[in-house]
Amino acid sequence: MNVDKSLKFFVLILMLLIGVTGVYAARGLYADGSFWLFEMLSRGSFYIFDPHRAYAQMLMQLPVVISLVLGTQDLNFLIRAHSFGFVFLPLLFWLAALAIQINTRLFWFFLMAFCVTYLRSNFFAAGEFNITYGMTAFCVSILLRQNINRTLSVLLVLTSVVLTHSYEMTLFLGALLGTVSVWRLWKAKQDSVFVRTCVILAVIFFLVSSYVGFQSAFFQRAYDGRSTANLGAIAEIHFLYLITVPALATLLYATRIKRYAAIFVACLASVIIFYMFYAFRLDQSNISFGYLSYAYRALTGLILIGILIISTFFYYSASRSKTESCSYSTISFAIISTIFFISVASPMFIHTYGFSKWAQRFETTSLALAQHTPINETGINTNHGWTHGYNWVWGNTYTSILLRGNAEALVLNNSNYVNPAISGYESLKRSDDSEGSRNNLIDRHPLNLLIKKGKLF
Repeated sequence: MNVDKSLKFFVLILMLLIGVTGVYAARGLYADGSFWLFEMLSRGSFYIFDPHRAYAQMLMQLPVVISLVLGTQDLNFLIRAHSFGFVFLPLLFWLAALAIQINTRLFWFFLMAFCVTYLRSNFFAAGEFNITYGMTAFCVSILLRQNINRTLSVLLVLTSVVLTHSYEMTLFLGALLGTVSVWRLWKAKQDSVFVRTCVILAVIFFLVSSYVGFQSAFFQRAYDGRSTANLGAIAEIHFLYLITVPALATLLYATRIKRYAAIFVACLASVIIFYMFYAFRLDQSNISFGYLSYAYRALTGLILIGILIISTFFYYSASRSKTESCSYSTISFAIISTIFFISVASPMFIHTYGFSKWAQRFETTSLALAQHTPINETGINTNHGWTHGYNWVWGNTYTSILLRGNAEALVLNNSNYVNPAISGYESLKRSDDSEGSRNNLIDRHPLNLLIKKGKLF
């Protein structure tokens, strides 16, 4: 097995490990995730709160809903089923996209797209953007395959249907996918009638997704879109890193000249080493990894578009007569892509471990509480260290309910690190013994049909 193939299998194994550890750590509970799961379990079905994102929401929530339909009552199992839908399902689309390109150089472009999107934004797993970006990469990977079989053709159509109601970024992603599809219809004369028909159907759905994204972004949002775009983050080192490495690596791939390759490899290695030193030693901003994931969800979508456009250009500009030889530039490109992957996967692994330790403390504290207690009066979240800084706005009450199995005594917000916000349960007082208090109006056993069989961690 050559170096290129060895690195590809190494990457795929680490990606699987990211998914497995994310599910085990119940990372789907982070931030808004606990609220999503609480709503699903209390309803016993899907929790669809945005019609323009409905299909993506249903796909992500499917593991929990299927479990409930099958009669599952184990709350701990449902928590991890929820993380499977939020953490692992988007990853499956990326794994499929990479597997399709396993024998081509485009594999490394798709890996970089994975790095700047999933590895930067999926720590905050409660968002339709994660699965939307994965589905987009999957569709482009199919369209950039020399021979599309019937199975992939059907999967292309099905995925394009889900994309019609997934996330506002489809305003741009839909246009990109439609363009790549039309280009294939024009260039790939070898496709069968069945394949071409499926691609035409996909084009229609891609255009619909672009229209729905436009409607949602400009006419259905109750908030200012500028805050979502987070344009101020463009100048941050974390974001500049996500642009710089793929850009320099693309130049390395494009030159294919041995003497220039060495220069680019040296530059890229320097950038990666500097960033890792900055991220782990110099960054004193006290901004949590999860918050950065939240902030970059839209911006990384734009980088994704750029990388997919470059991938399409290289696919159609490459001579079909040339073999996929392991030249110096190709091996250098593979090595740099792998190091880039490791540099952004490392924080994901570290913070997944950190979140699991945080959640473990949260569960132990929640089970021991006798009354509602602000989080800053517990030992759960005492600083912004690697295993502490995972508190999120108003999610503590719902995390308490899920980890306790009831709402008899909750961890409230009132955090020194995140401004407190009001939720239905946040208005509870510390004791609900007094007759006629507002606490009696709130169901203290909202998940009474479910059973917590021991501790989750």
